Amino acid sequence: MTKSADQEHAPPSSSFPAYVFEGPAQVAIRTRTNDQPKYVDTRLSVWTWYDGGTAMKIDWAALHLNPNLMQIAKAFVAYALEKYAPVTAFKASGVFERLAESDISAKFPWTRQELVTTISAWAKFRESTIFLERFIAGPLMEEY
Repeated sequence: MTKSADQEHAPPSSSFPAYVFEGPAQVAIRTRTNDQPKYVDTRLSVWTWYDGGTAMKIDWAALHLNPNLMQIAKAFVAYALEKYAPVTAFKASGVFERLAESDISAKFPWTRQELVTTISAWAKFRESTIFLERFIAGPLMEEY
């Protein structure tokens, strides 16, 4: 017996346990100056970090994303803060603001067609498309 394409890519049932971001309370960031905070407090609803005196932030409470996606997004941004320059992490976080404005923001996981439609609408937002690809293909998504 073979499964149809819809069955293979159907969202998991709601009985699966949801991922909850339980990363470090403070994420160390790569800062260029000694007078800036070197950590981001991940317990707050607004994560703020600095690069060369410029504040960058992501307000999780203001984003209207599916709760499961929100938790995975937090893990992705925490990873970006640890691994990339502060401005690169900020650009990576921007993909979630763009997603919050899209038709797929309230649902997760997505079908391939929903992703293709969303990415097609982002043609003029190359950076967001690149970070969305990294988010989808990254190790965090393999665990979900």
